[in-house]
Amino acid sequence: MARTRKLTRTGIGGSRELLTWALQGLEQEIATTRQRLQELESQARTLRASARGAIVAAVTAVASAASAATAAPKVRKKRKLSADARRRIAEAQKRRWAKARAGKE
Repeated sequence: MARTRKLTRTGIGGSRELLTWALQGLEQEIATTRQRLQELESQARTLRASARGAIVAAVTAVASAASAATAAPKVRKKRKLSADARRRIAEAQKRRWAKARAGKE
């Protein structure tokens, strides 16, 4: 013969207050989680908008660089050294080579 358990006051029926508290705690957690989710969605929208702005800026920069590359390159004027400047440079270079050769011997 199978025994049946009798429900006592401390059993399921007696813990009704405990279940109510648990449900209230869960509802509060759900509300907190929903609020946090809204905050995260707001941050995600902000990040997406800033990322779009960065992408647009990058595309604009690439486009302007491409158009600058296709434009005629600037022609730099050829600089001319005076005879005196060329002479001083040559003498300085000869001194550097003489010093380097003297160090080897």
